Amino acid sequence: MPEPLLFPFPNPATPDLGCFVRRKHGLQTEPFNVHVEFQPSIDLPQLRQQVYFRVVCGKAAFFQRALVLMTFDASIPPPILQNFPPDFVLGGDFTPSPSEWFRFPMQTGTRFYWFFGQHRNPASGPWRPDAFVGHSYDIYDNGTLSTVQYDDTGGDQDFNDFILEVAVVKRDRPDIIVATEGQVEVFARRNSLQRSGRRSGRYCGVAISITISGSSIIPPYARLTG
Repeated sequence: MPEPLLFPFPNPATPDLGCFVRRKHGLQTEPFNVHVEFQPSIDLPQLRQQVYFRVVCGKAAFFQRALVLMTFDASIPPPILQNFPPDFVLGGDFTPSPSEWFRFPMQTGTRFYWFFGQHRNPASGPWRPDAFVGHSYDIYDNGTLSTVQYDDTGGDQDFNDFILEVAVVKRDRPDIIVATEGQVEVFARRNSLQRSGRRSGRYCGVAISITISGSSIIPPYARLTG
């Protein structure tokens, strides 16, 4: 008897946030270079989530970039964590320009998403932490959207040197959850996955994240810290 088809895990190329609900707060600033999104949160208590991010724009004369990392906790201090190999790098050795959306696979449980802003003088010198970061925060039907704004040297504090958008989308539709959990055995058998520990998997070339007996199956770049 042929195995049933695997349920297509949700993985749209852009964040499916739905309709705008309200702005929770305007620009709030901090004297450091890291923005953090953590899940579950007060505004998004669901255990299943998917995070999207992109460069919106920037008016810096310096090169700008953001190092993006996902961790399972906050046990590593940010000044140390930003020296770890990133999961993604937004921007780079060029002045800021808009990018496409990037995303982590769907995750289950507690996650921290770190965005470290850095700048570099095109003439010479290493990458240095930005002086300030700020963000505004909007609520949507299906998630949240943060507009993250960095100020490189802190000289003018205009917070327009490098601007990102970070969307957190909830993945709690009952039909998705039931179908996903019902296909765990098929997925495990087809991909020779074990029921304990962390593994990575792909279905039709799409990276996915599921839970088997409380253990998350996630891509290898999503490191467990602590």
